[in-house]
Amino acid sequence: MTSLHDIIDSTLQNKDVVMKQLDIGVLRVSGLDSKKFLQGQTTCDMNKLSQDNGLYGAICSIKGRIISSFYIVQNNDDVLMVMAKDLVEKTLLHLKKYAVFFKTELVDEQDNFTVYTKLAARNIEANSNAASNIFATTQDRETITLTVSNEPLEVQWLITPAHKTAIEEKNQELAVLAVLAARPLINLKQSETILPQWLNMQSTGGISFTKGCYTGQEIVARMQYKGKSKKQLTLATWQGNLDVTKDIVDGQGKNIGQIFAATHFQETNYAQVILNIDPSDAEKLLLDNQEITLLPLPYSLDSKK
Repeated sequence: MTSLHDIIDSTLQNKDVVMKQLDIGVLRVSGLDSKKFLQGQTTCDMNKLSQDNGLYGAICSIKGRIISSFYIVQNNDDVLMVMAKDLVEKTLLHLKKYAVFFKTELVDEQDNFTVYTKLAARNIEANSNAASNIFATTQDRETITLTVSNEPLEVQWLITPAHKTAIEEKNQELAVLAVLAARPLINLKQSETILPQWLNMQSTGGISFTKGCYTGQEIVARMQYKGKSKKQLTLATWQGNLDVTKDIVDGQGKNIGQIFAATHFQETNYAQVILNIDPSDAEKLLLDNQEITLLPLPYSLDSKK
């Protein structure tokens, strides 16, 4: 199987990458009860949020489906939830139904913050095992830097006020490599269609199974310990243009998965795929009548965590 590091080293060639994320927005949660409120609404443990440590998580429906997924950072006494821009309004309206019982305020900050992706070659000294659960956060003046991944490359998000002088973008075409970190966020179209485990969130620090109750917790926990679904996120690559809206099928034409997100650099495509079967059982994967190649994940999957 092709090594992710070989792909990154040969494509990135030690270049730094900075690109504005036009599809990412920010929702601010403020007030004395902000963390207490979010503790009952999110899959992550809000008690672990600090100025130095961000979180990855999701807000679920009572059926356990992800309404929105996000990265979350502490901004002084407030909380910033960073998610797909087209989900900010839906998330705000959903949370408002419960916020009335807490001393907290929700503010759409889409126009007030800009988020950049910054990629760099993997930090050899980084503890890749801890990277799944610890999202280091630093603040320099007004810019918050959140380390989303250290493996297989360093992926950071720069969250900065929109009024601040724009951060210089460079080598934006290489930002597609961020997909290989396999820690995705859903968009509005995908909202309420996906369980957290289908995105491997149980293995990437996105779900706490010890924090207590939150909306959808029973379904998420049951799937973890008693569920039989084999759906999981994996990575794939292919050459040329294919119709990514089509199902992935096996050699007999049976549907075994779908493309979750796809990017490309020149003629090479990289995708996050939700497979309906264990990847080890996939002898052949076909998309749009062309065989595609699985890539290894940059982390191990813990089925009971």
